[in-house]
Amino acid sequence: MPWRPAPRPPPPPPTPRGTRGVATVTYDLGERAYQLPGTGDPVEPAASVHYPKDLGTTPRPLVVLLHGWHETCADPAAAAARSAAERAGDWDAYAAAGQKLFSRPCAPGTPPIPNDRGYDYLGEELAGRGFVVVSLGANGINASAVFNDENASARADLINRHLALWQQLTTSGRGGLVGAFRDAATGEPRRVDFRHRVDPHRVATPGHSRGGAGVTWQAADRNRAQWPEGVEVRVVMALAPADNVLTEDVSAYEITKTPVAVVPRHLRWPGRP
Repeated sequence: MPWRPAPRPPPPPPTPRGTRGVATVTYDLGERAYQLPGTGDPVEPAASVHYPKDLGTTPRPLVVLLHGWHETCADPAAAAARSAAERAGDWDAYAAAGQKLFSRPCAPGTPPIPNDRGYDYLGEELAGRGFVVVSLGANGINASAVFNDENASARADLINRHLALWQQLTTSGRGGLVGAFRDAATGEPRRVDFRHRVDPHRVATPGHSRGGAGVTWQAADRNRAQWPEGVEVRVVMALAPADNVLTEDVSAYEITKTPVAVVPRHLRWPGRP
């Protein structure tokens, strides 16, 4: 029997426009809460969460955002040294500066680049339209030595681990997220009752660059069996996905059972360069 899309669910209840109708919390379960399969590199199960302040009584669709690859440490001196080394062709100095920029953890006094906060504006917009938006931190993967398909697989595994946490939280009010939420501005503990307020059967997974490869791998036909029990990804969006991480076995990324959209990196909006 040919595959047919599931009936379209009703749209989420609207939320008043503007940030007054949206709240933001974060969570971070610690550097050692999760290690990459195979390498053992630590990856932080951390995220920022934008959600309607009035969650209502109808479970909200869940959007899980995954960012791409970039430096993990905000070290202007190391960035300048790397640029100078590149201009001079001094590749040893280039590698040394790059190691500082991709440290995990960062050197004392050097703040990490918050991988999960880059799409705050999108999270606020979507939460204002009734979604619960979870933007994942992936600095542990960005600083790791995993490449190509292993990188996409690691990001997919990270998505699944967060989805399992949310499925447990919303269905039973239990699990690793209980007591883990913090106010995004103050860092103070924040209690938010997400029980029965998030629909794990209506999940969207947008991803950018290597995150785009990750969400594609996570939704690929051959990897659907790894989805947490009680979770269903309804739509995937790969935003400028990184095709340079793919191997020749592109069938590993084939999706035929889930709607997917791809926004290519060469797209130009009308009237913009």
